[in-house]
Amino acid sequence: MSDNLLLSRILDEDVAALKASGAFDEEWYVNEYPDVRQSGIDPARHYLWLGMRLGRKPSAGKGATPALLAAAPVVAAPAAVPQPDPVKEPTQPPAPPAPEENRDVGLIEKARKLFAPRRDKTRDSVYDLVAEHFDEEFYLTTYPDVAAAGIDPIRHYLDAGWHEQRDPSLLFSTRFYMDNNPDVVAAGVNPFFHFIAAGKAEGRHGKHQLGFRWDILAKLKPVADQIAEMKSHRGPATISPPAMLDAALQSGLAGARKLVVSFSHDDFTRHVGGVQLLLRRELQLFRDLGDAHVHLYPEYPLPFIDASGEAISLGVLVNGKHAGFHRARDIAAVLGRALPAGLKGNFVIHSLLGHNVDQTAELLASCGLTEGLLWLHDYSPIYNNFKLLRNDVEYRGFPREGTIARQLCEFARADFCHAREFSKLFDRFRIRLVSPSQAALDVWQDAGVLRAASDHVVEHVTLVPEGASAASAEAAARPLRIGFLGYPAVHKGWPVFQELVLRLRDDPRYEFHHLGKGRVGGLPVEYHEVSASETSPDAMRAAVAAAEIDVVLLWSIWPETFCLTAYEAIAGGAFLVANPDSGNVAAAIAKTGQGVILPDEAALNAAMEAGTLAAHARSRRTVTRFRMDYSALSLELLD
Repeated sequence: MSDNLLLSRILDEDVAALKASGAFDEEWYVNEYPDVRQSGIDPARHYLWLGMRLGRKPSAGKGATPALLAAAPVVAAPAAVPQPDPVKEPTQPPAPPAPEENRDVGLIEKARKLFAPRRDKTRDSVYDLVAEHFDEEFYLTTYPDVAAAGIDPIRHYLDAGWHEQRDPSLLFSTRFYMDNNPDVVAAGVNPFFHFIAAGKAEGRHGKHQLGFRWDILAKLKPVADQIAEMKSHRGPATISPPAMLDAALQSGLAGARKLVVSFSHDDFTRHVGGVQLLLRRELQLFRDLGDAHVHLYPEYPLPFIDASGEAISLGVLVNGKHAGFHRARDIAAVLGRALPAGLKGNFVIHSLLGHNVDQTAELLASCGLTEGLLWLHDYSPIYNNFKLLRNDVEYRGFPREGTIARQLCEFARADFCHAREFSKLFDRFRIRLVSPSQAALDVWQDAGVLRAASDHVVEHVTLVPEGASAASAEAAARPLRIGFLGYPAVHKGWPVFQELVLRLRDDPRYEFHHLGKGRVGGLPVEYHEVSASETSPDAMRAAVAAAEIDVVLLWSIWPETFCLTAYEAIAGGAFLVANPDSGNVAAAIAKTGQGVILPDEAALNAAMEAGTLAAHARSRRTVTRFRMDYSALSLELLD
């Protein structure tokens, strides 16, 4: 039963009886529990509804007297629960106690009978109080299923959302509050309402004071459980008729100069992202040369390789056109039959996340492909976490075998090993490693886990100075414009940007902008929807320049292998801010001088509070913009 319904069923006659009993001291109650005055609820009604459930006293005495309980038989108070430390590490929320536990069963049954006949017609105080602090825009953008259903978001949260541990705003974590306040869980009170009406005044915290990393750790599960949960949401595998693939290959291979078989984690023609944009460009380059391009991706994505041994349904694109979903062995058979005699080929692996390595190797061998390229877009070939983060929250170099850091990492404890699986390809085929940056290649070589036939650096983009212009007086007078580019992903530093916005939202020195896709509601930021494509690859660069963004914060918490948005920010004339663990982002700043590397988040916050970051960004006498020259990607080595 929702809390607002419980409140509305506190009968007027019971409230009057409580006040007349002499056992309730209204003045003492509101002074002892100041949140009651803040809630706007009649103190006697508040006690009958919530105070007794939390074990609060009705007066300076030791507790509820038999006379009081007889006068107001609504619900008996549970035994007082010691207040937990509000910033302890999250734990699983305890199950609510059984109705009989520490309660007068007869009293509860009597209360249920009182609830049943009618509802009080007074205003819905719980709804009204929650509505004052509820962020509808955040709720609807974060949970699009609620928006799609056309449900009142506040009502949804009160009736169902909090049970599903959804959050009512950016400032409150339902899961954290329930984890750290078992008395609230035991009382069955809506956590957000409790925080507003009582918890905040009691010194309880609405979210973890140690930041987003603790939230990630609280939700982190063993890899096997993560995979099982992802697979539980899948539908049945799609298997298309072999004739569909055969017809596509017969047409696509006819007259081809050579064959390229490539792999990635999803359908790059339908999804948006940096790697997907690069693949669309690469496809066009191959087509311009007259090469046949066969691309394979798993029907169902996975942030790991699939080591289950199950036959995987792979989507097939022939020269960019969908040719159905097929098993690896069937693709090998049909491709083998369709290959014209003497047609040479190579393979290009952009990603094998979601693929099975053994099935990939057999497919390549069946097609007679013996050598190819492996792109280092991420670190999945050498570690189970493709971002190379320990427990998905921290980067401190490659976690080596036998170290405590590796033993404590949930990803390393999986019953499979990415490096061991990828070694099957390195042992069987001639693979040349292609890194988009020297920074990523340094990480690969330092790990020393896999050795390729040769290592190469092929940067996606080269920045060419286009010209400089003097900083305008108008720009110096307005608030500093701080931007975040791209999708608001955790590993890209979005939580750091978000906390910065929330902390400095009323500071007249700054204004905040988000350029990209994936708007997050509830933030006082100016949102610019930007989507680059193969026909408009410079869309983000142009948007940064048009919005006159002064500073771009790219606080990546993983060693970026390239980070196209860093180059787009610099090219658009922005001053880049990053941390030392951001990989090629930090390298781009060091190489161009267009930014600053701060040691940690404390230094970032201090620079913002003191205004030194603004002074540093505005100390540039001129703003340099760059042209972005794109490489030929895989063709740099294959042709």
